Amino acid sequence: MFMLKRLLLSITLTLFISPVLLVQASNVSQQLLTMPITLTTGEVVTLAQYQGKKPVYLKFWATWCKPCIEQMPHFEQISQQHSDNLAIIAINLGINDNLAAVQKVQQEFNLSMPMAIDKSGDLAQAFRLLGTPYHLLFDKQMNLVHLGHKADSVLDNKISLLSSEQQLDLLADNAITETALPLELGLNDNKIQAFLFTATWCDWYFKDSRPSSSQQCIAAQNSINDLTQQFANIEWQGIISRLWTGPAELANYTKKYQVKHAIAIDVSNSMFHQYAVKELPSLIMVKDGEVILRTSDFYEPEALAEQISKL
Repeated sequence: MFMLKRLLLSITLTLFISPVLLVQASNVSQQLLTMPITLTTGEVVTLAQYQGKKPVYLKFWATWCKPCIEQMPHFEQISQQHSDNLAIIAINLGINDNLAAVQKVQQEFNLSMPMAIDKSGDLAQAFRLLGTPYHLLFDKQMNLVHLGHKADSVLDNKISLLSSEQQLDLLADNAITETALPLELGLNDNKIQAFLFTATWCDWYFKDSRPSSSQQCIAAQNSINDLTQQFANIEWQGIISRLWTGPAELANYTKKYQVKHAIAIDVSNSMFHQYAVKELPSLIMVKDGEVILRTSDFYEPEALAEQISKL
């Protein structure tokens, strides 16, 4: 009788505990599961709230990203076909973008999926964004099963399988874990520190979609080259976005603009995230750990120089 009671107790516990354990199973961190995603409607969602209920498809994009725009008809088609069985969320980078630009694309392509704008940069940092478009698929238990940049048959097949509750191979536990180390700049804390946040591609890639930003990128680097000579008492440092950028792109950029100051790729994106840089280019000046100047306007270099001289 005692053994029978123990057996019945074991079965009862299994029935109650197993679903809980299954819901908790995931190959991504709890921090990532609970990361708030604020939709343009004001609603806040997390991956955790879908865990055990339905798979999730996240897509990072930008209105000025040409491949992103080319993929929009496909994105909406996926939404129309699978939104009943798959939570689909579009996440705009929020870099050189705003709600009006996002809504314009929504209207142009009649996009029906929920939309978020990564205003703080927390989402791009958490999901280790290296370039757009960026697709991430999570199964019903919030295991990461796909990440990539292409809207192709591989992505389509995985989405179809997830929608029909088929199991997929899991990606490695550290697939979206940041492995790059933060920049070690070796700056002199006794000086004002000036950081030019820019990208090796913003001058030519923004030329058609963001002509004003393109001109600012050109003016910014030329202005900083001059300012480094004018204000030698300031510690100047170029911080380059890691998006679509490696050593070759940095070398070409440095040669193109004859860069006269220290410059490095923010390979961990920690500097961009720390200073919440959402506009390219941006100049941020710091003294004793406090931001004393922030600007993205480089059209009047004389006015900028005067402003710096008063710091």
